[in-house]
Amino acid sequence: MALLDGKYEIIEELSPEGFLRPYKVNSPEGRKGLLYWFEVHSPEARTAFHRYRNALKRLEGLEALPAGLEISTKPGRYYVFWPEKNRTPVKKTRLQKVLEALEPFGYTGADLEAADEGGRVLLTKLLPLAGFKAALPDAPGKDPPRVVSEPEIPAPAIQTSKPKIETARSAVAKLLRRPPASRGSRAEARKLIGIWAWLPGLVSALLGVWALSLGVSAYFNPPEYTMPDLVGKTVLEAAEAVRSMGLRVEFSEGSDPTKPKDVVLDQSPEPGTRVKPGRKLSLVMNKPKLGTVPTLSGRSLEDALNLLKLSGYAPGAISQAPASATEGTVLATVPAAGTPLSAGQPVKLLVSSGPKAVRETVLPDLAGLTQREAEYLLSVAELDPVILRVASGAPDGQVVDQDPKAGTLLPRGASVRVMVAVQPEAELPEGSPLAQTQVVQPELSTGRQTTVPLSLTLPTELEGSQVRVTVEDANGERVLFDGPAGPGWKFEQEVVVTGKATFRFYVNGQLYQEWSP
Repeated sequence: MALLDGKYEIIEELSPEGFLRPYKVNSPEGRKGLLYWFEVHSPEARTAFHRYRNALKRLEGLEALPAGLEISTKPGRYYVFWPEKNRTPVKKTRLQKVLEALEPFGYTGADLEAADEGGRVLLTKLLPLAGFKAALPDAPGKDPPRVVSEPEIPAPAIQTSKPKIETARSAVAKLLRRPPASRGSRAEARKLIGIWAWLPGLVSALLGVWALSLGVSAYFNPPEYTMPDLVGKTVLEAAEAVRSMGLRVEFSEGSDPTKPKDVVLDQSPEPGTRVKPGRKLSLVMNKPKLGTVPTLSGRSLEDALNLLKLSGYAPGAISQAPASATEGTVLATVPAAGTPLSAGQPVKLLVSSGPKAVRETVLPDLAGLTQREAEYLLSVAELDPVILRVASGAPDGQVVDQDPKAGTLLPRGASVRVMVAVQPEAELPEGSPLAQTQVVQPELSTGRQTTVPLSLTLPTELEGSQVRVTVEDANGERVLFDGPAGPGWKFEQEVVVTGKATFRFYVNGQLYQEWSP
């Protein structure tokens, strides 16, 4: 299958015009379009291409070119690819700026096609040789081509000398109409006519040489751009940032679950590098992959760690518990097997320490786990969780304390008190000058559990203070709330106490109130 520049698949070759060969092609992205290929083997062809390219550069400043248009200036590969777009009618008045930009290059409204895209005028095609027909080698009957490659040399610059030429010729004609004075006068008139006859051609030739030198200089000294920092931008933002540089952009995929999807993770060349049109720009696009925790139960610890690494996860804390399984065998994981988890996240392991004659188990450390994770680990250790909800500055649902402490040897089936953080609602009654306590007066005795409903508020002048609420009963002292008291703070909770209990209310580290039911 024939390819242009090694990537454009030829669908149909259209009628050539001298050094211009148009093709219908498929782009590497699968988009159809029109590709104008220039056979640059002569100064006229080179000038025609650069004239066309300069016109497109002018349109690029107006943001009037479609996305996907490619201009190639590589030696031996001079072409412009126009992606195919649906043509929609555009009023002539909206093309005014485009026509003004193209006028110095010799293009008119008949040489272009445009479309309306989101309220913006975009050119869908511009005929390459419309402004340079005289440069075609097979154009019979045309004047010799004028080599003009930049719009700064408009045709009127040559015409400015015509009035002077006509004035001089008129003077010569008047001189010839005078009465014959002498042969010397007629000879002088003929000499003057000869001078003005070749002067316009000389001026045109000098201007042509100057324009050609500018075109050659632009070809051998293309502009340089400073590569911007594209890391962290979306793919569309990165492509827009380098659209005017004429770079060849190539994408590859990477995975970083900590960053948003479709942002640039890496680029080459590095930011700050000086680049020229046609250079390759490689961008790594983020496509984060979300896997699942593998099944590790029943495997040896070594095998489990290797499998975690192959699955893209990191080993977390490793806890041990007596079990009938061989010592070093994985009993469970947190999160559990099959749970969706981003690559690179840690997975905690519970490992057997071997069977014991006495049916006892070591209580694992539950602090920092979620309630669900703590219940799961206790069930594997054959312990009975008792969940107590306490107000705390910790995230809602996180284990803040446990009783007994981690490492305690317990018989199978023993109860473990697990304190889980909750966030109480904050509602401040208006006109409340002091902290209010409403405590039910139950009958308390040593060893008996009782539920005490508790309600606390703060005066408005103490809002924003650091508040700490504790209770001390037969089981010792524990914290019910510890954190800042924002506007409208209110603490309400039913507290289970054993035996006689003492509640303490601290504000900014100072004891604010103490009471016992």
